[in-house]
Amino acid sequence: MKVIGLTGGIASGKSTVTTILQKRFKYIVIDADALARLAVKKGSIGLERIVDTFGVHCLTKDGELNRGLLGEMIAEDENIRKKLNAIVHPEVKRLYDEQLAYYESAGMPMIFFDCPLLFEVNLQNTVDEIMLVVTDEEIRINRIMERDGVSRELAEKKINMQMKDPEKIEGSDIIIVNNGTLDDLLITLNVYFTNRKPWVKNA
Repeated sequence: MKVIGLTGGIASGKSTVTTILQKRFKYIVIDADALARLAVKKGSIGLERIVDTFGVHCLTKDGELNRGLLGEMIAEDENIRKKLNAIVHPEVKRLYDEQLAYYESAGMPMIFFDCPLLFEVNLQNTVDEIMLVVTDEEIRINRIMERDGVSRELAEKKINMQMKDPEKIEGSDIIIVNNGTLDDLLITLNVYFTNRKPWVKNA
């Protein structure tokens, strides 16, 4: 079974590509964000470790993870982010491996793994190819400002927290440029699935 990692920076349009893959092309897509939520759900080992590390105040009154509070803590302290990642990422990898085994046993010829931080968490070696969605930074800034209702400064900060596109391009096999409309993106993906060569480096 071939596994294609799908990644891209914040506001690149990667999630839109995922939706197109699922609805238009009928591909199975494993969602890393969904796995991350599963890894810290109520009663999980991941959530238990978070409480042990950061305290019971990280929970809501219903015993769920208080994502808002933890997000504020992460924004203020990079060490907290690193500690949280050290808890969550191994659990995500375990859940990912379980899903891979399931789809492989089901005889799936190819699936996608949607992982925004594929490079940042060193999961690039768990896939056969990497599809990277790239978008001009100015477009991304405007998308974040409009979508999240934040200042330009905060939008830039969110982008700068992630690995830069040139570094990701070096490690990717397929580059999808998403600077246009949704129709432009659909055309790009249609052409890709008809003939991949224009998007495969060194082809």
